[in-house]
Amino acid sequence: MASKLKVEELRNQLAQRGLTTTGNKPTLLQRLEVALRQENKQPPDASDVSASIVSRKRGRQSNEDGESTGSEKIKATDEFQDMSVKQLREQATLRGISATGSKKELLERLSEDSDDIPLGGANEEGNGSKEKIVTATKKGAAVLDQWLPEHIKAHYHVLQLGDDVYDAMLNQTNVGYNNNKFYVIQVLESDAGGTFMVYYRWGRVGVKGQNKIQGPYTSRDSAINEFKQKFYDKTKNDWSNRKMFESFPHHYMWIEMDYNEEEKQLSVQEKNDSALRGQPLETQLEPRIAKFISLICNISMMKQHMMEIGYNADKLPLGKLSKSTISKGYNILKRIADVIGGSNRRTIEQLSGEFYTVIPHDFGFKKMSNFVIDTPQKLKQKLEMVEALDEIVVATKLLKDDTGMQEDPLYSSYQRLRCELTPLGADSDEFNMIAKYLHNTHAKTHSNYAVDIIQIFRASKEGEVERFRKFSSMKNRMLLWHGSRLTNWAGILSQGLRIAPPEAPVTGYMFGKGIYFADMFSKSANYCYATDGCTAGVLLLCEVVFQVSASKKHKFTTKMTWC
Repeated sequence: MASKLKVEELRNQLAQRGLTTTGNKPTLLQRLEVALRQENKQPPDASDVSASIVSRKRGRQSNEDGESTGSEKIKATDEFQDMSVKQLREQATLRGISATGSKKELLERLSEDSDDIPLGGANEEGNGSKEKIVTATKKGAAVLDQWLPEHIKAHYHVLQLGDDVYDAMLNQTNVGYNNNKFYVIQVLESDAGGTFMVYYRWGRVGVKGQNKIQGPYTSRDSAINEFKQKFYDKTKNDWSNRKMFESFPHHYMWIEMDYNEEEKQLSVQEKNDSALRGQPLETQLEPRIAKFISLICNISMMKQHMMEIGYNADKLPLGKLSKSTISKGYNILKRIADVIGGSNRRTIEQLSGEFYTVIPHDFGFKKMSNFVIDTPQKLKQKLEMVEALDEIVVATKLLKDDTGMQEDPLYSSYQRLRCELTPLGADSDEFNMIAKYLHNTHAKTHSNYAVDIIQIFRASKEGEVERFRKFSSMKNRMLLWHGSRLTNWAGILSQGLRIAPPEAPVTGYMFGKGIYFADMFSKSANYCYATDGCTAGVLLLCEVVFQVSASKKHKFTTKMTWC
C-alpha cells in the first residue's frame, strides 16, 4: 500500500508521525514501512522511551539538537588545543567570532562558542546561508518558525496550554567575543493531536543557522520537559519563572513576545498593506486623506525603516514587541549614559552587548567592536531607535484589529487614529501662509535638499482645543515646527506628542527630556530622516504657548493645538 504513494504523500505521512522527511523515495518508503510495522505491533510509548534516555543524560548535555556539548564539547576543546594559531583563526572566522589576539584568547572564544557550530563546520542546512524571504505560518497564538519544512508547517502548530505558549526566542550578544547569536525553541503539536516534537534553530543573527527536530513524542509532558530543560541550559532560568528572568554572563537572554495582541491572519494584514501602498483600494475617505493614511499606517513600511537603521525585525517582529522589552532597552541605554566617556571600556562593551541582546540587530559578520555604543552620538542614535520602536508598539496594536479592515482598511485605520484631518486647498490663504513660512525658514546650511509641499492638513484631536483655551490670553505664542520619522506618525496622531519615559537616559537630549520644536522648518525636517529611497516626510506646525522662567530660559507650559 505504502509503495504506491508518491514522494510528497510519503513525506506527508512521515510528517504526521513526526518522522524525518528527507531522502529519496526508497529511503522514505522504508522509513514509513518500519513505522507502520511498529504501529501494528503496539510498541511502548516512544516518548516515554525517549524521555528515559534524556533523563539518563541530564548530567551531561547531549548533542541531539546538533550542538557540540557535554563530552563532545570537551573533545572539541581538546582538538582546539592541538591546533596552530592559524587553524584557530580559521575556526574563529567560520563561527563569525573575532579571529584576533593570542592563542589563549582564541581558545577562550572558541570554547565559549563551541555550542554554535560543530567543529567540522556548518551542517547540511547551511549555517552561513543568508536569510531570504519565506512564508510565515500562524496557527494559534504563535507563528511557526519560518525555516520549518513546509510539510511540518502543514500538520503542526506551536503548543499552547492556557497562557503558556511553548515558543522561546533567545538572543546573546557579546561584543568582546564578536558574538551575536540567536536560539529558537518551539514545542510542536500535530493538528490532529497526540504527536509532539521539539524544534530548535540556532546561529548568528542574520543567517538561517542550523536546526534540529527532536522527537516524535506521544507524551505531551515529555516534549514540554525537553523544552524546559533546553531553556534552562541556555539561560540558567526556569521556564516557569521566566517573568522574573535574570540574565547571566555567557548565557542567552529570553526575548519576551507579546502574544495577547497577536497579529490577525496574514491574509488580512496583506490586504491592509496592499491598500496602504501607492494605489489605495476603494475607500470612503477623501482621496488626499486616503493617500496620507496609506503613507503613515503601513506596517511593511515601518519594518523596512527599522531594518534600515539596524533593527532585526525578523528575530523580534514589530507586532510582537512588548512594552517591557522597550523599557529594558531604555534602561540599558540609561546605564550606558552613566558610564559613557569613562575609562572602563569593558563595562561599555558589556552594556552594549546587553542592549543588542534585548533589541536584536543584524550586523552580518561585521566585527562587533565597531558597534560599541561608546559616544554620545551613537547613544543618541540608539535612543532614537528605541523611541521609534515605542511608537511602533502603539501603531501595531492600533492597526492589528481587523474589524472593518476587509471592507475599507484605509477608513478603518483613519478612524482608529481619533484625529480629524481636514485638507487645505492649495489656493487658500492658510496654505499660502504656511508655504511662505516653510520656504522662509529653510536654512541656507540645509541646502543639500529641496522640499515640495504635497499636502497640508489641519489636524484636530478631541479635547485639545478646550485644554488650550485657558492659555489663549498669554502673549508668548508661536507657530513652531516638529519633525519625526514616518514610522512614528500613527502613534503621534493617535496619542499626541509624548515626553520620553523615566527609564530613558537624559544624556541623549540636548536640553533634557521634553517635546522639541524649532522655528526653522529645515531644522525639524532633518528629524524626518527622509532618504533617496523614501523621500516623503511629515511635520507638524504647532501653536505653542511658553513662558520665560526666572532663569530666562523658555519653558513650554501647554500642549499645542494642531494646525
